[in-house]
Amino acid sequence: MKLIPEVKTVRQGEGAFCLYDIDAITFPSGSHHFRRSAVFLQKNIRAAAGLDIPLVPGFCGTEKMISLGYGDSDTGSENYRLVIDRTAVRIDGRSAAGLFRGVTTFSQILRNSLYTLPCMEIEDSPDFSFRGFYHDITRGKVPTLDTLKGLVDRLSFYKINQLQLYVEHSFAFRCLPELWVDKDPLTAEEILELDEYCQEHYIDLVPSLSTFGHLYELLRLKRFEHLNELEIKASEIPHNLWDRMAHYTIDPSSQEGFKLVKSMIEEYMPLFSSSYFNICCDETFDLGKGRNKIRAQEEGAGRLYVDFVKKIMGVVQSGGKTPMLWGDIVLNYPDLIDEIPSEALFLNWDYSPDVTDKGVKTFAGAKVKQLVCPGVVGWSRFIHHISGASDNIRKMVTYGKTHNALGVLNTDWGDCGHVNFFANSLHGMAFGAALSWSAETFGDNEIFDRDFSFLEWGENAQEIASMLRRLGDIYPYHFANLYAWVVQLEGLWNIEQKVMDMEAGELQSNYRKSGDILKRLKKIRCAINKNSDVLIDLDEFIWSAEAVGWTNALLCFKKKYEFGQNDSELISAEALISAGYRLLNQFQLLWRKRNKESELRNVVAPLSLALEKIEGLKTGR
Repeated sequence: MKLIPEVKTVRQGEGAFCLYDIDAITFPSGSHHFRRSAVFLQKNIRAAAGLDIPLVPGFCGTEKMISLGYGDSDTGSENYRLVIDRTAVRIDGRSAAGLFRGVTTFSQILRNSLYTLPCMEIEDSPDFSFRGFYHDITRGKVPTLDTLKGLVDRLSFYKINQLQLYVEHSFAFRCLPELWVDKDPLTAEEILELDEYCQEHYIDLVPSLSTFGHLYELLRLKRFEHLNELEIKASEIPHNLWDRMAHYTIDPSSQEGFKLVKSMIEEYMPLFSSSYFNICCDETFDLGKGRNKIRAQEEGAGRLYVDFVKKIMGVVQSGGKTPMLWGDIVLNYPDLIDEIPSEALFLNWDYSPDVTDKGVKTFAGAKVKQLVCPGVVGWSRFIHHISGASDNIRKMVTYGKTHNALGVLNTDWGDCGHVNFFANSLHGMAFGAALSWSAETFGDNEIFDRDFSFLEWGENAQEIASMLRRLGDIYPYHFANLYAWVVQLEGLWNIEQKVMDMEAGELQSNYRKSGDILKRLKKIRCAINKNSDVLIDLDEFIWSAEAVGWTNALLCFKKKYEFGQNDSELISAEALISAGYRLLNQFQLLWRKRNKESELRNVVAPLSLALEKIEGLKTGR
């Protein structure tokens, strides 16, 4: 039985239950929670088996029924019990959320057995009370509301109970229309509808807003550029994806700046039913390096940071919310941790596959609340690095359990224009969901890859995740590196020296491997008879496989024509350029299937420049 997450205990019975024998889905009347789970179950049975099972409130039969129930004694619990015998199915949760999780497990059992369900008894409960997914909608790509609802469907399928959307400028603030013009932001109406949809799936939609660092678009506006910590005329500097990631922290000494941030929080916060608010406050790289340089020398940058953070938290708390914040900056000043309000939740992130428990131990030693935050490792990439993400997620979850973290918030960023496709994030999302429910499971990556592929794409597609894992291992040059190359950027993204050191033979081998995977993905795509979302997943994988091959061919080209290192071309310059334009056109089509137009132009421009540069190198211009 392929289940994600794995259940805590299962006792196999004798015989089987036939889905065709079901007369009704029954549940006690008088609560919308019962009906919510019943409708969800009815929908899943219809999708999996094509059967329309009637809902019968107020009658709990014992035969030929799927009966739902829960107790109100522990409303925060997600524990449940699921019993399948030869004549009936019973799903009981300790709370409404627990009942819904049990229904989710039954829905996965359906994908395994469909019409004939083996008799069994399951008792299950989560290891962590917080099991979240963090999705970037600000670095270039803003999903449509339908796409976000589809994300919620998939999150609930794997028992995730919290979703956060990262926002800097991608919300339509009423008082700041110039902040989001031409960026297709989410609207208040869309947030309200999404919040309601999340509630229906027992997911807490937590507002997350950048309020200190990472205020690139805000501080480039003419009327607010004087609020930047750096004393620059940002409105006169051309748009730059590196600056967007590395700079633009608000001046914490400015009362005007604080009032601006306060007004943004107060407009955004009421749209959410959640009792939490993530103020972010991460990567304040410029703090104390501009307008506050003297103050930082006298008082310390840590003091500037903590004092401003406490002011922002005061705004959130006055609105009745509990603040969350990223923990990276305060980890540099551990003696100041105890000055942060005790109810705050620290989001402790580290995305390295070799991550240690140092940061987790620091927060645990300070006796503050923390969530461990691994990542799906897809940012700036045409394909995610699944191997690195698996190592990172497994270690962070283990550290969290060892040091009594409240939960896990698995992150999915869109650095450098957000070229990473939605479908490529699904593996890391589901793996984080599996371990945050049951931390000591899926020690074998091959088993998880197979089970995940089966549950997502069916019996004939069980090798998809393993192919994506291999693709991630042979992708040495990311979009951020390409961007640095075409705009002649110095810094972390520039790895041209590493390109010179790469072995041409390995690049050629990578090209062939990606080609083999591409052929297999196309064959699976032709054989799958699924809904449109599944087909878009496959189209995104196919594009990624072709992009990995093209990138390896590009590096061979660069080694010959830019660095004069080898005599053989992997493919001709003409073929490289032609394939590049085909990839660019297909990328735009795929982007628009799941996302608003948003900032697609910021990805198209450097890709177009790269193709022009390839042509120039070949002709010697």
